[in-house]
Amino acid sequence: MKKGLGLLFFLLLLIPLLAFAEEARDIVSSCSFSSSGGRYSIERIADGDYGTEYFCAKRRHPYIEVTAPEGEKICGVYLCFGDLSIRPWEIQVLKDGAWSAVASGDGSYAHEYVPLEPADAFRVVNSEDRQTELYLSEIHVFTAGDLPDWVQIWSPTVGKADLMVLAAHPDDEILFFGGTIPYYAGELEMNVVVAYMTCGTYERRSELLDGLWLAGVRNYPVIGTFWDKYSKRLTTAYDAWGKTSANQFITGLFRTYRPEVVVTHDVNGEYGHGAHRLCADACLACVDYAADSAKWPSLGEAWQVKKLYTHLGKNAIEMNWDEPLDHFNGKTGYEVAQAMYEKHVSQQKAGQKNENGVFEVFRVEPRESDYSCYRFSLAFSRVGEDELRDDFFENVLLFSD
Repeated sequence: MKKGLGLLFFLLLLIPLLAFAEEARDIVSSCSFSSSGGRYSIERIADGDYGTEYFCAKRRHPYIEVTAPEGEKICGVYLCFGDLSIRPWEIQVLKDGAWSAVASGDGSYAHEYVPLEPADAFRVVNSEDRQTELYLSEIHVFTAGDLPDWVQIWSPTVGKADLMVLAAHPDDEILFFGGTIPYYAGELEMNVVVAYMTCGTYERRSELLDGLWLAGVRNYPVIGTFWDKYSKRLTTAYDAWGKTSANQFITGLFRTYRPEVVVTHDVNGEYGHGAHRLCADACLACVDYAADSAKWPSLGEAWQVKKLYTHLGKNAIEMNWDEPLDHFNGKTGYEVAQAMYEKHVSQQKAGQKNENGVFEVFRVEPRESDYSCYRFSLAFSRVGEDELRDDFFENVLLFSD
């Protein structure tokens, strides 16, 4: 009898633990909203569309207030900021009849998750002490429980990278580099820094974050502020961004994150895109610039990249993105790249005209394509030529801090 009572007591203790193990529910569609005053419908922050942001008009400490439906408690909030200039923010809850800050951020991340003690309501506030705005594209509001795996909790960009992937625009790192990020960041759990020269819009920034998170990247990417301008010529791309500015940005990346290996675009810009060509051309120059302590010393301590790969090329190695990956439950690197690209919702109808003048939608370039995401050329090496020709890190001895 005592044994049975003991078992019953244990099961009663276990009930709350089992309840907590349930997945948290997103109740944002049932919440009510108010704000300090703004443009457009405030429901834009709960419409599931990164392309529609809510804009709080300029004032001191603009805010958006969210109230849970009756019978529910808010235990976490996931913020997806709009605009491209994220500003310092606070999460406030009511304490003793007054709004009190319980969390804050400096605007480093476009997507932020904040756990809360169970609350009936909260505010997102721009905490700058001046007249300013507040932009949010999406808010998700969670009950107690385990977070869905799509909720992003970013770590700072690593100080020492194994691999740096440098892309001109969001989605280039998928279309042309295929399984690179899923394999090295997700499967091998290497320190991978993904850097972009330009982002374009806050919508595309959120999409790139969703894609990288799916691929296993947990360190926040580097997003440059160069203005996107299409060109077919390398000189035009340099004119748009400034040759010195572009070279200093990339030299600074190499010195700050000290990658062993760098992967970037085709020297001919894949289909001829000037910004893609610039990435390859500038990386080739900046490998030397970054290692020269006399060149732009204000950008940091000199660093020697060991290997630089450019996409495509005449004597290209061919990576195998068709091997099943344990980290992704047997999906291949190519399949994960395809899933990553699906996160770039705004680009699903984007494309270009082929040599016959026929419009073709962009895709993750398959092995047999002229722009195959499997093929890369060793454009620079301090550690010798590749012999096995199936791994970016052949001949590279990795050191960790």
